[in-house]
Amino acid sequence: MQAACFAGASLALPRPGLAAGIIGDPTLRRFACNVESWWTEIDFMERFERAAESGFRAIEFWHYDSPGRDVNRIAATCKALELDVIQFTGWGAPSLADEANHAEFAEGIMRAIDVAVVLDAPMFTVVGHQVVDGIDQQTSVKNIQRALEGVAPLLESAGRMAILEPFNPVDHEGHFLNGSRDALSLCRAINSPAVKINWDLYHMQLTEGNLIASLRDGSDQLGYVQIADVPGRHQPGTGEIHYTHVFAALDEIGYEGPIGLECWPESGDAERAVADLVAAVR
Repeated sequence: MQAACFAGASLALPRPGLAAGIIGDPTLRRFACNVESWWTEIDFMERFERAAESGFRAIEFWHYDSPGRDVNRIAATCKALELDVIQFTGWGAPSLADEANHAEFAEGIMRAIDVAVVLDAPMFTVVGHQVVDGIDQQTSVKNIQRALEGVAPLLESAGRMAILEPFNPVDHEGHFLNGSRDALSLCRAINSPAVKINWDLYHMQLTEGNLIASLRDGSDQLGYVQIADVPGRHQPGTGEIHYTHVFAALDEIGYEGPIGLECWPESGDAERAVADLVAAVR
């Protein structure tokens, strides 16, 4: 498996498109740019080149099976641009609160593992926590735990990680996993290195706040981190989250993995978003 580009990797030669001092900044190597939310004004496949031109060396995206997407083409494009694919959405729906969907989920995870191999991606996101009428919270959490327990051996054997992403009840209504509490409980019960949490700090801030304390408490189940500021879901520096402190806390707890930029550059200004990100890290 190709190693992801993290902070501390050697600098690439500057690329055209951004102001000197930002291009190739080593801090960018710790981040995986989400090509769903950046450069939305251009074609999806063109966004990979834009990410590379902006100094990123890793990307993430959502559903691999969206209409018109070719996994082999994505893999070839990223290889040519020297971009690592960190993660993608391996399972979105239907809900795993309903045990009738668990067999389909297991098949979906096997497909996602195959896709991860093609993309050389170490992990993929799992959602599947939509509320189902007639199934209460406790049963819903128990059932999604059972579904993930069932696929954990497949993931471990394949050397891939499923990262469960809780949402928030403010702008992602209709989900039973919000914030860290239930996700931590079920991942700890599963106790597998291949089932961890996609710790999206935008969702966490809207659900529970107290980000640094919750990161410290949940560090044992931290599989991946995604960031965006609140409100607006724009880049760090545009809202209420003190990301300089958050990044320091991630270093303190020993998180050395990539950080996903699942944020929308404010006013569509990607160059400014990169500059704000670098400033927040420093």
